[in-house]
Amino acid sequence: MSDSKTVLALAPSRLHPAALAVFGDEFECLDGGAPDAVTPPEVIARAHAIVGAVTPAVLQIAEHLEVIGIPGSGSDHIDVAGATERGILVVNAAGGQATAVAEHAVGLMLAWAKRIAVSDRIFHTEGTFRGRDHFSGEPWPGMPHEIGGKTVGIVGFGAIGRDLARKCVHAFDMRVLVHDPFVGPGDVVAAGAEPVDDLAELLEQSDFVSLHLPLTEATRGLIGAQEFGRMRPTACLVNLARGGVVDEDALVAALRSGRIAGAALDVFEEEPGPDHHPLYGMSNVVCSGHIGGWVAEAVPRLAAIMAEEMRTALRGERPTRLVDPRAWTVARARSSASGGPTA
Repeated sequence: MSDSKTVLALAPSRLHPAALAVFGDEFECLDGGAPDAVTPPEVIARAHAIVGAVTPAVLQIAEHLEVIGIPGSGSDHIDVAGATERGILVVNAAGGQATAVAEHAVGLMLAWAKRIAVSDRIFHTEGTFRGRDHFSGEPWPGMPHEIGGKTVGIVGFGAIGRDLARKCVHAFDMRVLVHDPFVGPGDVVAAGAEPVDDLAELLEQSDFVSLHLPLTEATRGLIGAQEFGRMRPTACLVNLARGGVVDEDALVAALRSGRIAGAALDVFEEEPGPDHHPLYGMSNVVCSGHIGGWVAEAVPRLAAIMAEEMRTALRGERPTRLVDPRAWTVARARSSASGGPTA
């Protein structure tokens, strides 16, 4: 084992048993330990693979690091640019929770449109039966609505967006619009959806706008005051991407002014967020705490996919789920320059 490469879960992360099963006896696996533990720098320094939040400070210490694993799809907790510059591969488990997150998007739309969430809150907070008379007329909550036959605009057409489109088209007979500059129109049409080149056009035509794109410098604050101004006053924003994709101050203003009708959110700009955040107390907002992909079926699957990608990288082979494919080119060039293998 002393000659084995080391896989480290940075505290407070832990390696899931499904990941450990993939790594087997081929690698030395070190867990992060207790929730309040801190991984010693000397342990980080000997790691060839890391799972957890890899910051620039961690990169400076991890002199033997070859690959960083993410048991999910979001990489905003990783210094991807710094890793790529050093030829360190960042791999994820993209697609492993697509079904879970797409189901959650449908659930949020239903909870909002059918007034399920607000009705449940009344029962639990007031201890009072409020029937159909309460859900009629204006202002909010107003009468519930069907989602069947409505238009959903999906921003981001990766594995989650595609699964959501399939569910909306086939289960609810919805019209699906898609905006994703990195996906060809043929792939969108094949999924029964309509490609839309202009985000503003999608916003103007959608009853629901559902976000499923990564948080990058290009997408931070993508949906702000100008975008809310394009949306229908009856529309609902659904966000299962990252909170930073939305300008939350602009969202609060749009909700308070009636510029849009509501929001259904699983992610927030700050997590955990401050108590009594304005979004938490709005009756026309449905909230869940970043649990869209956190389901019993998906967690071991994500861990196993991530571990398989990391194992491939540690064997000197090219993984399929590279967050930044340019890192592979850098890694191969540095390996070749140092006289190492060029798999």
